[in-house]
Amino acid sequence: MKPYIFFDAGGTLLFPNFDWLSSLLSSKGIDVKSFEIFEAFSLANYKIDVALKNGEDDPWWNGGLSGFAKWLFSKFNVREEIMDELVNLTVKEDKEKGLWSYAFNWAKPTLEKLKKRGYSMSVISNSDGRVESMIKEVGLREYFDKVYDSYIVGFSKPDPRIYKLALNELHMEPQNSLFIGDIFYIDVFGANAVGIPAVHLDPFGYYKQWPGVRIKNVAELPNLLENFSNDVVRRDFFPFDTKMS
Repeated sequence: MKPYIFFDAGGTLLFPNFDWLSSLLSSKGIDVKSFEIFEAFSLANYKIDVALKNGEDDPWWNGGLSGFAKWLFSKFNVREEIMDELVNLTVKEDKEKGLWSYAFNWAKPTLEKLKKRGYSMSVISNSDGRVESMIKEVGLREYFDKVYDSYIVGFSKPDPRIYKLALNELHMEPQNSLFIGDIFYIDVFGANAVGIPAVHLDPFGYYKQWPGVRIKNVAELPNLLENFSNDVVRRDFFPFDTKMS
């Protein structure tokens, strides 16, 4: 039996518009490539996980997009006198157009491949009510049965209720599902808590010494699924399940 696949959105299918951020920095004479911003973004996610692992608060998102943008720009030695301007422009872009408006060119072909192979899929995302429209804008909505936005449903990952809501509405058992996400102590932890095996995304290898199953991006998922079986106990897919350790 093929697992029902649940995807996170931000950092998994959707990403900040790294090209726009690169252009923004360039307008101030700061030459930073889109790929470098992507790497800094992934490092930020890792730092969030390290903080959560240590029982600390999320170090940037508690300050909203402003706090996160300021940290991100600080990685590229942005001068203090222009920091606020860049942060405000980033917040403005997000409000007016949505900063999380980019999908890598492998996203659509990968989802198309999974669909043709008979996989059913939905999205479970911590968002602000706009995730479904953003997924639609990048041409990916057709591949998903449902989109569960935390702002709309009232629960945010890792709260078990958002996962259970999706499972109940789709009449799906957790052991017959698979979750794909990029924040270990939110996506994988939350999925494991309700019995869903999970795969963690690690584009730059920051989590090499951490437990669990990892791929660089969603494009690697079809190959991983070729050896995935619901009939076999998959300990590595449950790094947060003590019963499996």
